[in-house]
Formats: sequence, C-alpha cells, structure tokens
Amino acid sequence: MPWDLGDVVPLSVTVTNAAGQAEDATAVHLTVTLPDGTAQTYGPLGSTSPGVYNCDYATVQAGRHLARWVATGTNSAAYTDVFDVQPADGGDFISLQDAIEHLKKKGDTPDAEKLRGFVGAACQIITDRMGPVSPVTVTHEATSCGRTVVLPRRPVIEIISVQTLPDLTAVPQADRAAGVDGWILDSPEGVVTLTRWYRELRFTYRLGRSPLPPKYRLAGLELIAHLWRTSQLNAGGGRPPVGVDEVIVPGTTYALPYNVRQLLGLDRRPQDEVLVG
Repeated sequence: MPWDLGDVVPLSVTVTNAAGQAEDATAVHLTVTLPDGTAQTYGPLGSTSPGVYNCDYATVQAGRHLARWVATGTNSAAYTDVFDVQPADGGDFISLQDAIEHLKKKGDTPDAEKLRGFVGAACQIITDRMGPVSPVTVTHEATSCGRTVVLPRRPVIEIISVQTLPDLTAVPQADRAAGVDGWILDSPEGVVTLTRWYRELRFTYRLGRSPLPPKYRLAGLELIAHLWRTSQLNAGGGRPPVGVDEVIVPGTTYALPYNVRQLLGLDRRPQDEVLVG
C-alpha cells in the first residue's frame, strides 16, 4: 500500500534456518535506497523474537523506495522489498473517507487502508483522460505568435504571473479601460490574448477544477467502487459478474465503465441517429 510522506513505515523480516524455523542470524542489516538514489543503512539490528527483525523507517522523500535486508554468518540470507511514498500533494480528489462511505464500509476494517490504492488509481485514470482535477501550479515558457498564446495544459483556473524573458520583468493583467497593456485570459482552455507584442514569456498558472464539479466527484466514487468490486473474489473463488451499470462499451477498456464515461462526458455524440420507418 502507498504511504504518505512523513509516515513511519514499519519494515520487518523473518530469518529462518535450513529447517524453515525462525532463528537469529549472526548479524542483520537493512539498507533503504531512496528515490533519489541515496541509501541509508541500519544495523546490526537486534531481533525482537527469534529470527524476527524490525525497523521503523521515517519517510523523507516521495517515490519508490527499495528495502534490502542482508543476514550474514549463521542463517545468512538476503531479501529485497519495495514500498511507495505519496507526495503531500498526491493529486487525489476523492478522500478515503468518502470512498469508505460510498462502499458502505466501516473505517476501522482492514479494507479501509487497502482502499487507498484504489482511490489513487481511480483519480489517476480520470486525470489521464480529463486533465488535472486537483489544482496544481505549473510554469510554461512560450514564444508568442502574434498576440495570442495557447497554454499547453488546461483547464486553467487562474494565471498567477506573467514575466518577460530573460529579464523576468512582470507583465500586468491588461485593463483596456485604464489603458494598461498586458495579458487577458480569454477562457479556461488556456487562450491568452496580449494587448501588445512580447517576444518570450514565462507563465505561472494554476490548473485543475475548483470547486470540484459534482459529476467528477461521483465519477471518481463510481470508478473506485467498480475497481474495488472487480478485484474481490466471490464465494466461489472467482471474480464477481459485471453489473448493469458496468456495461463494456465496444472499443473501450473495462477499467472505465459506461456510467463513469457518461458522467465525464466521454460518450457524447454529434447528434442522435434519425429514426427511420
């Protein structure tokens, strides 16, 4: 499961002898390799019970971490595992508590923590198709074509600043009534009009959707529920059948059911078919 940045991750390994019984080694070390390639080594560690070694690791970086245990001497062995740490602004626009309530689960059940990965996956699937949902700040440098610039990422919530390059002189928001030249954000699609010509500009702006549209929230909750249901084994040991609200649309993937596509507006057609006869 993913951990939040700042969490303490309880790492553990069990060393066994040739007969498969838990037994101490002469020495056990743990090396945690961080996402930036640096490594931290702990040990020799003492066992908390025969053959069992624990280490609480306080996370300081977001990303994939590698944990390698090495036992030397008696009962020598090695074991490697990985764990992921989410950044503080992970981009999820559905809370774990909302997902728990939508699935009618109790927050203190083991499933509650497992759901975190499904929340992240569902939010990422929707973001990949619809663009940023949770607000995020980005920077883009552009050479204006005439007096129009189209920002490459959208929807745009607001422009924070515009600067000329290379001197980083601030360009104000235009006010035609006051005779102030500068920039005008024409639409959330990132179309910016300049009231005078500038050569190269640096834009800092916020993307996403704020407040969160209700249909995006419901689409996220329904996709989380769909991914969760299809991952669980039923009483017969197989996957549950497809529900009536999870019809597979020809040419689309099963990970995105029809009701979610409708909520996101992905099933729009230019016009209804004309009835004949």
